Amino acid sequence: MKKSIIYSLIIFLFVLLAGCEKDEPMGYKGRPGVYFNGNEFSYSFAENPWKDIDTVLLPILLTGDLEDYDRKVKAIVVSDSTTATGDMYELLEGTIKAGEETGYVPVVVNSVEELEKSVVRVRVQIVENEYFKELDLVYPACNFTFTAQIIKPYNWSQLEYFFGPYSTGWWKFIMEKLGRTSLPYWDMWSPIPNPDESKYNMSYYEMSNIQQMIRLELADYNKHSTTGPMKHDDGEYAGKEIVVPAPW
Repeated sequence: MKKSIIYSLIIFLFVLLAGCEKDEPMGYKGRPGVYFNGNEFSYSFAENPWKDIDTVLLPILLTGDLEDYDRKVKAIVVSDSTTATGDMYELLEGTIKAGEETGYVPVVVNSVEELEKSVVRVRVQIVENEYFKELDLVYPACNFTFTAQIIKPYNWSQLEYFFGPYSTGWWKFIMEKLGRTSLPYWDMWSPIPNPDESKYNMSYYEMSNIQQMIRLELADYNKHSTTGPMKHDDGEYAGKEIVVPAPW
């Protein structure tokens, strides 16, 4: 009797496992798709004032199987949601390279005079092509804003660990004390993949040293200020005292 029960359990487990193996290929297998890794991206020529033209890589993610060949990604501009004019940018063809699950849609931006006094937007949407049919995913489209004014750096989600919340005055203070217009750092453990490793290449140790320098500069400013501690001048934390986070 006990043996028959054991045999029955073995047969049940075998059928269960066989069923799981049969169902495993379902889902996105055979339905390759791509989507943007975020729905808001930005760029400012204020970070690169010596450039008249630059290329920004909008990061995309893959669903489905990896392949041993490059695959093109087609994207278009949604005209009725775009404020940038044609002389300001050029949208290029995206790529998912062989063996990779991430890629980019490049946008070439031009430093025209109008960007000195305005922030413009390009709405970019991925559309179906021969390689990618699955588009009804997390972010099939994104907003890309750019300007020549000082705005929140695109990588502030990485810098926030060192400097806290963003505000225009605080970022100006950091740039002034460092004598530079950008901090191209991207945390290697960030859930958001580095959009351009050749650009965002500062190390954690460099940022730690910079953080300590800014901490001392802020303390010196507050010590000699006649109006009290430095406060955020705009944004969500406007009016609140600026505090440099504790070191990791």
